[in-house]
Amino acid sequence: MSEELQTVRLYGKLGAAFGRVHRLVVSSAQEAVAALSATVPGFEKALLESEGRGVRYAVFHGRRNLRDDEMAAPVRDGDIRIAPVLAGAKRSGLFQVVLGAALVVGASLFAGPAASGLFGAIGATGAAGMIAGMGVAMALTGVAQMLTPQLQGLSSLDNPENGASYNFNGPVNTTAQGNCVPVLYGEMIIGSAVVSAGIYSEDQA
Repeated sequence: MSEELQTVRLYGKLGAAFGRVHRLVVSSAQEAVAALSATVPGFEKALLESEGRGVRYAVFHGRRNLRDDEMAAPVRDGDIRIAPVLAGAKRSGLFQVVLGAALVVGASLFAGPAASGLFGAIGATGAAGMIAGMGVAMALTGVAQMLTPQLQGLSSLDNPENGASYNFNGPVNTTAQGNCVPVLYGEMIIGSAVVSAGIYSEDQA
């Protein structure tokens, strides 16, 4: 273990609540999370409860985003940064993997020294084993998200159907499923969102 002080920077609400800069004697990002969980009251609880609020965390060493298998790797000559990421953001699978690793670290601390490490935390009984199981499940889900191609949304610019309409006013009259439906009272002076439309032809006698 390195005896040098490492700078750990917290961003977002995590930094506002627990301090933005911490100087710790740690040799890896995993040790930094463990040290903050042990020394800062409420830090571990905030990590564990953030998933319910749709917030996950990305861990960086310098400018490099650390993967799950790099959390325990030695770090030198660079700050360890922990930044919040909203669920559903780009590359969310990678950030979910990091959250799973943080949960496993929290479970190891909760269960005590005898349950340190991944397999020790999983084998622990009670709440620690449950938390560790959740962390591993979320890590595997994150890997699956990274390997699965993501579909493009309806707002994609290369959608040929998302063009101008010559039957209704407004430059674009398509909207995604589940959006709000406007209700008109009085004269319409703005663009519309077409819910349903159709054109048919008939003979004129």
